Amino acid sequence: MILFFVKFILTNIIFSTVICVFFLSLKKKSVFSNRELFLYCLGSGPVFTSLILYFLLLLLPHFPYFFYFLSVLAVYVLLFSLSKKYYGVLWKDLSDLLRQIKMNFSSPDMKKRREYIIVSALLLLMLFASLFLYLTNTLQTPLDGTDALKYGTLGKIFFQEKGLTYRWVRPYPQTGFYFDMNTAPSFSLLSTWERIINSFFDAGGDVYYKSISAYFALLILTLFVFWLSKKSRYLALLGVLGLLSGFSFFQTLVLQHLDSYRIFLLLVSWIFLGYAVRKKDDFSFLLLGVFSGFAAFAHTIGAVIVIFNCLVLFMFLRGDIRYRLSKAAKVFLLIILLGWVHYVLDLFWGYGWIIFDRNITYWG
Repeated sequence: MILFFVKFILTNIIFSTVICVFFLSLKKKSVFSNRELFLYCLGSGPVFTSLILYFLLLLLPHFPYFFYFLSVLAVYVLLFSLSKKYYGVLWKDLSDLLRQIKMNFSSPDMKKRREYIIVSALLLLMLFASLFLYLTNTLQTPLDGTDALKYGTLGKIFFQEKGLTYRWVRPYPQTGFYFDMNTAPSFSLLSTWERIINSFFDAGGDVYYKSISAYFALLILTLFVFWLSKKSRYLALLGVLGLLSGFSFFQTLVLQHLDSYRIFLLLVSWIFLGYAVRKKDDFSFLLLGVFSGFAAFAHTIGAVIVIFNCLVLFMFLRGDIRYRLSKAAKVFLLIILLGWVHYVLDLFWGYGWIIFDRNITYWG
């Protein structure tokens, strides 16, 4: 379990924080707070790590596992070195948030304090209940379900092959595993990343891989609380209760699959789509492209929907056609680089994605 917490904190917390602070170094003018950015970036560490690993295994296959681990770390060290003076800015904002929370609990306004205590207590109760299920059920249950098994198996193949190549094989090799790999490998590569770290300790298990669904489900709940509490804390509480009352969403806390992973990234891309259309600041355009690319890299559904992000941006952005086309094109280039590159390669050298039916293609 100690190794799990090492992988979890490194990938989900430390790496996500490095990405957040790097974005802060680029943030010259923005319409949202640093705290809000930090919330969104808490989901960026896993997907960006899988993206780095994707390019490493694609372009530099068959190297020792330590090479891939150090290469991923090198990217984050580079981002850290480019933005290290901004860590104090983030720390100050998070410290101010903690002081604000403390003040709300001791507010002289009894009605306001009572409301804050009741809502906070109920939200914390639901959080601890979710964490209890997370630690005692999700992490302890063997891999089960289509998503977890097929993507986990692909992650194991990428780990064993030390590569991620596109090749034609006739007839289909008798590997005992048949799966048309026409979706993005991001979720699978999180299993590969875990296996790489495990290899240094002669450890087995897939606890970190199994934790992804619950972690991103909690991030989605946090998004609901953040946005709905702008109107009312009670509304935020009702929103969370409404979301948890749906059996499909509740399953994301106790089962292993990628739905919450891809949905969180899509939700964040839509938030920045709204900011970009309404505020037209460069930072929102940048993050729209980044999180749309991440959403595309997470799942085929995301790859299709983020194209509509570009269309919506072009249609509703105010300005002449040249300005709107320029902004949409720049966002689309980021999407290509951070997610759609996989589908482009797959169209020409792989399975053919969802456009061409190449049933005899082996990808892996």
